[in-house]
Parts: sequence; structure tokens; C-alpha cells
Amino acid sequence: MSNRVLVVDDEPAIRNFLVRILQLSGYAVTAAGDGREALEKLEGAEFDVLLTDIKMDRLDGVELLHVAKAHYPDLAVILLTGHATVSSAIAALRQGAHDYLLKPAKNEDILSAVESALTDRARQQRRDRLEQIAAQFIDVVQPEQQTVAQATNAPLAYGDLTFDVSGFRARLGGQVLDLTPTEFRLLFELARAPGATIGYVSLVQSACGYTCSRHEAREIIGAHVLNLRKKLGIEPETALYIESIRGVGYRMIPFMK
Repeated sequence: MSNRVLVVDDEPAIRNFLVRILQLSGYAVTAAGDGREALEKLEGAEFDVLLTDIKMDRLDGVELLHVAKAHYPDLAVILLTGHATVSSAIAALRQGAHDYLLKPAKNEDILSAVESALTDRARQQRRDRLEQIAAQFIDVVQPEQQTVAQATNAPLAYGDLTFDVSGFRARLGGQVLDLTPTEFRLLFELARAPGATIGYVSLVQSACGYTCSRHEAREIIGAHVLNLRKKLGIEPETALYIESIRGVGYRMIPFMK
């Protein structure tokens, strides 16, 4: 089945041009003349990519982006504009747009943006599915993991980081960290073997309780490590720095007193 693209532009010539080059590349394309018509199309069918102009009289592209992402979070959105600035491009990307193209965009740039959007969308959907699978196993796996963790000789303290294994809580400098069960298990696994590099698949098994391919494990753990770094306030060269060993896994830098 062809990927479905919704093209939105209030200028018929540009709209028809976009539809034509996408159809020639094998996409199933639907067109809308403004933001309000686009919302009607979105309500009536499922789309993979929304390619929309920004400046339109009835519900402009940025407003359409907000509404579309709120109701269809998996939808990849690409914005087109004839009046781009660096600040507007950054703002659009922060608001959830996948890409931001300047009119008149070259055929290859449009097709490249759509292909990239579809790739990222598929990757995110795969990650979401894996997270859902992991969640189904948490209740079953968690008691076993707690018993295993308590039976080890792993330290319950790592510098200013302390673990309450039975309560699935971690504290940094006395402050309780707002961690999910998966994040707690991941952090504990890294902290109990400081300096040791742990592979992606092993980390998924320890933190999530299931097995998957190395490629999928790398994506899953990468997302969790990113969240952990934010919650720990980690900066390079600090005692709690979680280091990525490219292509292998992660390790926690040994704590230096």
C-alpha cells in the first residue's frame, strides 16, 4: 500500500505541482486548498505525511500543525513557506514539524523531506510498539527483578546517588528522582557496574524484561538514557556521567571521591 500524503496550499498552481511530483514518485496524494479543508480530509482518512503551506487565509499552516499533531500525533508534518527566517524555522521544528522548506523548493528536496519524514515516523511507531510490549511485562517481571537485585552484592549507593531497590526509588543528593520503573532498572544496572560497558541488548533485558534485536535495543535504550541524563542533570565530566560507547552500549563513569 502506498504511503498517503495530504498536500495543502491555497495556490492551485503550486498545489497541483506538489501533487504531481508526489504521485509520480508513487505516493497516494490528496489535496486541500486551505487549513480547514485539510482538517476535514484528516478526519475522513488516515495520512502518513502532511505537506502544508504556512501562509493561508483560512487556518494557516502553523495553526494546522498544532491541531493536526494534537489529534494525530503520528502524522509527520512538513511546512512550506515563501518567507523563511532562521527563527521561524527553529520555532516550527520545536512545535513538532519534521521539516521546513523554502518555496520554491526543488523536486528532490521535497521528495527527500517526505522520505525522511516517513522513515522517522516508522522508527517512532516501532519504538512505541516496543514500549507497549515492555509495559505488558512490567507487572510480571518486576517482582523477579527486585529479588534478583536484592540478592546481588551490588552497592546501593553510588556517590550521591542512592537506591531503594524494594521501593523502586532512587535519590540524588537526598532528592527523590522522578523515574519510571524502566528508568530505575536501567540506572541501577549501570550504577552497580561502574566503568563496565553494558551492551544494548543486555540493558533492554535488565531494564525492560524482554529481548529484541540489537538495532531495536539501541533505539530503545538510547531514548531512556536521554531521559535519564535530563532527570539527573548530567553534564560531561561529572561523576554521574552516562557515557555512550558507540555501536556497543553504555557505561557509567566510575565515581571519583
